[in-house]
Amino acid sequence: MPKEPAYLILFADKRDYENNLKLIQFTQTNLKEEAIKAVVLTGDAQEAASMYGYVGLSELDVLTYAQYSKININQTATTISTFLRGQPHGFALFDNELGTKSIAKRVAAQLNEPIITNIKTITTVDHDYRLEKRVYGGEMLRYVKVPVEGQALVTCDVASVQLSDKDKVASPINMHKITTVAPSDQVTYEVVKQAVDTLTNAKVVVAGGKGMQSPAGFQLLQELANQLHGRLGATRVAVEAGWVDADMMIGQTGKVVKPDVYIAAGISGALQHTVGMDQSKYIIAINTDPDAAIFKLADLGIVGDAEAVVKQLLSVLKEPVSS
Repeated sequence: MPKEPAYLILFADKRDYENNLKLIQFTQTNLKEEAIKAVVLTGDAQEAASMYGYVGLSELDVLTYAQYSKININQTATTISTFLRGQPHGFALFDNELGTKSIAKRVAAQLNEPIITNIKTITTVDHDYRLEKRVYGGEMLRYVKVPVEGQALVTCDVASVQLSDKDKVASPINMHKITTVAPSDQVTYEVVKQAVDTLTNAKVVVAGGKGMQSPAGFQLLQELANQLHGRLGATRVAVEAGWVDADMMIGQTGKVVKPDVYIAAGISGALQHTVGMDQSKYIIAINTDPDAAIFKLADLGIVGDAEAVVKQLLSVLKEPVSS
C-alpha cells in the first residue's frame, strides 16, 4: 500500500520564511519515500508562489484570502483543517514556533487527529514511523511509533537545521482563492518583548522541598536567594502544598535549570525533581536524612534541619555577595 503524501503547513509571513525553508528541508531529509506537498496560507498568491514554488515539492497549494493573518489563530486553524479534510495525507507537518504550535493544536482538535510536538527526527522502522522527541526540557529523548498508514499532525523542531543550497526544482502549483472563511478572532494583540525566564537562566538557584515545612520556610529561602543574587525554586510537593507559585517548580513537570550553584534545602532527591537540576555545576544539599538520595548528587552535603541551616547561613551573609 503506497504511503499517503506528507503535507507541510506554511505561512507566508516574512518572519516565517526561514522556518518554512527549514521545515521543507527537514521533511525532505526525514521522509525520503513519501510525496511531499505543501499548503501555504497568504494574502498575496504570487509572492507565495515565487517564494515556495521552486524548492522541490511534489505539489504546492496556495490558499489566498483577503482576511489572512496568522495571529487570527482560530480562523487560520479552521482554514487549514477545511483544506486538509479534502486531501489524502499521512503526516501534516508544522514548525515548532509557539504561535504555529497553537494553530496546530486547534487543527488537530478539528480533524480529530493525534498531534505529536517537538519532533527532532523521523525514521521508518519495519511498518512504523519512529519519531524522536525531546522531553523534560530537552534533557531526555522519547520515541513515538506511528503506523505508516496512519495520520498525525507533527510539530518539528527545526532550529538546528542547517539550510543548504539546492538546485531550484519547480513544483506544480494549485491556486485557491478562498471566499468564505471562519469569522476573525475577536481578540486584539499587542507585541511585547519576549520575557527572559529568570529561574532557568539563573547562575544561583536556591530550591526548597517538603523539608522547609511551610511558606515561612520559603521566605527564608527567598531571603537567601536574594543575598546570593540567585533565584528561588521548589519541588512539586512544595508547589502542590501551596507554599510557592507553580512557575518556581523544577523537575519532570516543571523547569530545567543548570546553574553554577544549586542549593537543595529539605529536598529528598526524587527522580522527578533531579531530572530538572542534575546538570548544575555545583550542588549543595541540606537534609536531616543522611541517606537521602539528593546526597548522591551533592558536591557538598549538610546533614541537619534545613530551616535551621538556612538561618545560620543568613546570619553569616550579612551583606550581599558581589556579582
